[in-house]
Parts: sequence; C-alpha cells; structure tokens
Amino acid sequence: LGEGKIIGVTAHNLKEAVSAWKQGADYIGSGAAFGSSTKTDAGCIDREEYGRITSAVDIPVVAIGGINKDNIEQLYGYGLAGASIISGIFAAENIEETCKELRALAEKLPEQNLK
Repeated sequence: LGEGKIIGVTAHNLKEAVSAWKQGADYIGSGAAFGSSTKTDAGCIDREEYGRITSAVDIPVVAIGGINKDNIEQLYGYGLAGASIISGIFAAENIEETCKELRALAEKLPEQNLK
C-alpha cells in the first residue's frame, strides 16, 4: 500500500482485536454494537467486550453496527475512540441535522472513558 496508509481491521471479539493490533493495524472497527441492517450476518458484541478490547490494545477502537442517535450513549465508558454510523444516518428524515446530533454525541465517546 505504500507509506503513510492507514489500515483498519474489523474485529468481533478480543482475540481478533489483539491479533489485528499485533499484526500492525492502525485502528479496529468492532461490532456489531446493536445489530446491523447493512451486515445482517453480524452478531452483536457484548458491551463489556468493548472494554476488554480497548484495555488490551494500544490503538483506537471504533464501534460499528446499528448505531444511531437513540443508542450511541450506551457505548459511553468502554474506552471507544469513536463510532462508525451508516444506517443511523441514511435512514434519517433529516440527514444534515442527524449528522450534527450524532457528531456531538460521538465526540463525547472518548470523554466518557475517563473514570
């Protein structure tokens, strides 16, 4: 890929996340947090697993899968660096307003990790 490329790896559990980290991933996308309409075969990850993953790896971990403005706050406190949101945006009536709301909520994810 060349120098300076950012490599993200999907991990569904602690074992996969640690393996990705050890193999040089720059960040991990982990989920599905709440189920996913775009990846129907993705099972939900236990929220506590997010805490185990973020404690075990030294790279950012981003939640993905079924996240929207009504449930993103349930991800606070697990060490997550952010959230990847697809259907929670494109299914919204007002995409621009939803993006603003989600951005404000997602920016609080790292803040909520301080214990």
